[in-house]
Amino acid sequence: MNYVQKLMQKYYQILRLASIGLMLTLGLLANSPAEAQALDGPAIQKLALQGTWAAEKKGIGYWSWKEDNSVCLRLLENDADCADTGTWTRNDDVICYEFKWWGKAYDVRTNCITVNALGDDRYDALHHGGAMVSTFFHFKVLD
Repeated sequence: MNYVQKLMQKYYQILRLASIGLMLTLGLLANSPAEAQALDGPAIQKLALQGTWAAEKKGIGYWSWKEDNSVCLRLLENDADCADTGTWTRNDDVICYEFKWWGKAYDVRTNCITVNALGDDRYDALHHGGAMVSTFFHFKVLD
């Protein structure tokens, strides 16, 4: 086999591998969930007052938002007493809260969040403000 034939053989091997990689990438994209839908302020407030937000990550707990702008955080079980309480406000498309002690160690005792709908009755609470937007917690709304 001469040099040109070897070079062509390598070229076709690389082309086959690239084609397989492209097909795998397209398959993953086709099966990925739809893009998250950002909720506006009135929708966030309605969602807050609709029911308890049950965080998927342990330690984030159960959040109950009340019409009197109070918020109750239960850490272990939804029917437990409030582990901490605080207040909340909505400004445009952002909901802000302030607890008495919870979250102090992680600098989230006072925080503002936006909310995205993820589908399948799941939501994403995102840190609002600062240089980078990041997920605070994922949750479902309980009745």
